[in-house]
Amino acid sequence: MLASKNLSENIADKIKNRIITGEYAVNEQLPSEQELASSLNVSRTTIREAVKLLVARHVLEIERGKGTFVTKIPGLGNDPLGLDFVPDNKLRQDLFEFRCTIEPEVCMLAAQNASSNQLAEMWKLTQRMEQLVSKINGPPYDETMIDTYTNNEILFHTLVWNMTHNVIFERLSDLISRAVTFSYTTLLYRKSFDLVSNTQSHVMLYNAIAERDTERARKLGEEHVVDFMKVLSTE
Repeated sequence: MLASKNLSENIADKIKNRIITGEYAVNEQLPSEQELASSLNVSRTTIREAVKLLVARHVLEIERGKGTFVTKIPGLGNDPLGLDFVPDNKLRQDLFEFRCTIEPEVCMLAAQNASSNQLAEMWKLTQRMEQLVSKINGPPYDETMIDTYTNNEILFHTLVWNMTHNVIFERLSDLISRAVTFSYTTLLYRKSFDLVSNTQSHVMLYNAIAERDTERARKLGEEHVVDFMKVLSTE
């Protein structure tokens, strides 16, 4: 038999429903404790307990000196799949298998659904990557440059997943950040990977997405992750 919810849990549900219906928007500050207490007909103590519950569930976040805000993606924790507890060697291999299986289709959806603002953002990222590569002659690369390049590639691939406008893929985009980080913190990859060719593949993928060429975007996405696997398999 399920235990019944106490008052603070029920009030937490009411606040959550206000977020779901759009009364309190993402990233928006909630009314004060007193205002919430008055509108929900409970004490400030109960409001405080309800807010704590929603903070623990990653629905709300408290910014000291400012107030309580709805999180960017309500309900999504920092590690929703528990991947922090998977050994790195196992996680790295499984992340790349995941990318090989899913990312080509994600690229196809990105070409189908990307907004004009997202395309403009992706163009800027490819320009930054080309500028970085133009300053180097080849491996071995400067460590600081690789770190800067890595951050740009993380933003690029995260953007591809967000371009799908599919809430599932958007919420899984952190997995891509992890996968790219694994690549660039692998010693062999850092020392030998051809950043010039890698950048060209990103530019070609951008062009396919910008031209709404879904099949070419899917194919380029597949080729990109397969190239990753080839380099890492030699480690």
